[in-house]
Amino acid sequence: MPPSDHLIYLHGRIVQDRQSLRPEHPEYGVYDMAGITGAFRERGFVVNASIRPKSTTVSEAADEVVAQVRQLLSSGVPPDRITIVGASMGAAIALRVSSRLGNRDVRFALLGPCISVSIPAMADEENAHPSGRILAVREESDIPSSDCATWPGKDVRFPGLHAREVVIDTGLDHGFLYRPIPEWFDPVVEWARAR
Repeated sequence: MPPSDHLIYLHGRIVQDRQSLRPEHPEYGVYDMAGITGAFRERGFVVNASIRPKSTTVSEAADEVVAQVRQLLSSGVPPDRITIVGASMGAAIALRVSSRLGNRDVRFALLGPCISVSIPAMADEENAHPSGRILAVREESDIPSSDCATWPGKDVRFPGLHAREVVIDTGLDHGFLYRPIPEWFDPVVEWARAR
């Protein structure tokens, strides 16, 4: 029997600010964290997701996730069976985890960021390049996409880093990541399961 696929879900800022699994944004609607994590569980993932305390910084959250991943690895979970999914602020945390963890086989799915800007900026901030297998999904109508250069090519490989960007066009702006819509959810599941 193959090992289980583990997924750590890192929510957006609105969940942390409101301390709610279903906070409502006046423009984007309800952020359905329970629906998102439930959809991953329905696909067979062992999901770890919790609301970060309101005062937690990106750096503190990243350190906690690094510790979680290291615990999974020490318990025998293969690194390619671990995926960290970060939405908006959660994507910033996940990218920092990628730099701090330094494991080329752990998978990351980033929802929202412009990786042509985020990856070089993170390398400068952390004094270490991100590593692992990174899928970035951004929405064409989202504000961070407005000045974003497309990541060069479909797949980009640097030592220890394999990155791919998918640009979707749902017209939902930043609200695209508030629900498990197929446009982002299916590519993330496929990325997590690719061997």
